[in-house]
Amino acid sequence: MTGKKNDQKDWSSTIGFLFYSGALLIWSIYDFIAADQIGWQMPILFIGLALFLWLKVYKHQKSVKASLAARH
Repeated sequence: MTGKKNDQKDWSSTIGFLFYSGALLIWSIYDFIAADQIGWQMPILFIGLALFLWLKVYKHQKSVKASLAARH
């Protein structure tokens, strides 16, 4: 049951990140077309993307280390 709850948490964070990314990307494109400049949306999007992916890698490495430790 615990694994299922962790999968649901991971899925909900992914959906939240996709919404956040899509909203910022659309806002950034709109701003670029309307004002002919890129505002703060794009840097926020890139920082959020980097943070999200780094946390995914960290979580995966942590789970791999835990499974290797459980074998020994």
